[in-house]
Amino acid sequence: MNNLVTYHLHRTPVLPPSDAHFYQYVIAQNGVFVRAENAFVSACLPVMRRKAASPPIRGLQPLTQWVQLKIPQIPLTLLETVIADAQVSAEDGRLDETLSYVVWRNGRDGELPSSHYRLIKPADQQASPNFVVTEMVEPGETVVMDIHSHGAALPYFSPTDDRDETRLRFYGVIGNLRGAPQWRFRLGIYGYWLEMDRDALFV
Repeated sequence: MNNLVTYHLHRTPVLPPSDAHFYQYVIAQNGVFVRAENAFVSACLPVMRRKAASPPIRGLQPLTQWVQLKIPQIPLTLLETVIADAQVSAEDGRLDETLSYVVWRNGRDGELPSSHYRLIKPADQQASPNFVVTEMVEPGETVVMDIHSHGAALPYFSPTDDRDETRLRFYGVIGNLRGAPQWRFRLGIYGYWLEMDRDALFV
């Protein structure tokens, strides 16, 4: 398979569909972008932007970033559940870092249960994403977001997170759990990331 990653010169005003199985680099007038899509999101993020003082790349069209959810926004109650569970773990000293997965089920017409979100919290908190998908995700379900906690520490994405969070997926981290909880979210495209506002993902 030779189209896992492809490259496109953005010469025309309308960007054609990607021919890449994983992701595509788009060389545009104003820089280099990466784009990808799956069952729940379509996105295009800047990888390298042209400096303001630099001349544009002649003969190419400009491009802007986008993130488009292809499914409904995540219920805010799921985030509240994750935070409450992480607070309990941090308070009683059981676990400073917890891990949860937000899963979307794409139900078909007349199928029960219908389309909905649910949370997965592995009993083994060191469980890998491959284990979760293989052992805990039902047919017709997709992992949309990983959320982990940092206990009393402030939320941040560590170098370890950067190394591990390399799928086309949303990622979240919550912290300051002994005070007013704080959070950060980002979209990952195979090792490239874009910070996201909570309200863009949850409703």
